[in-house]
Amino acid sequence: MTRRTLSFDAISVIQIIVAVFLFTLGLIGILEWNSSAAQFGRGLTRLFGGANNPMNVIIAILELAAGVIVFAALFVMVKSRILYVLTFIIAILWIVEIIIGFFAYGVFEPNFVVWLNGLSADAIILLALWLINRRYA
Repeated sequence: MTRRTLSFDAISVIQIIVAVFLFTLGLIGILEWNSSAAQFGRGLTRLFGGANNPMNVIIAILELAAGVIVFAALFVMVKSRILYVLTFIIAILWIVEIIIGFFAYGVFEPNFVVWLNGLSADAIILLALWLINRRYA
């Protein structure tokens, strides 16, 4: 791997911001996994016969890794096809997260405005991921 020269165009700034967002989102998910409230919630789930679902920590680890990949792509020269595929996979996972978060467990919850605001924020991240992906196409 060789080093890349970094040029600060708009896509590079978006890439840095998305990388920081994904990294911190994953970090928060990992740190909150062991919080008292999360342990209490998992304890209640087990009490009522539910399984200890590690899906939240798996998603947090994937978000953390995605942030590292998106950020490292600015500085490390690898084949653009690899970065294209990786950013495409990250975008697909983000679409799955949008579908699960905003459509699978009820639409317009808790109310339409709050739901639309959250969906819009996630759509902005998806659009930024798409722009980053197009850079490596």
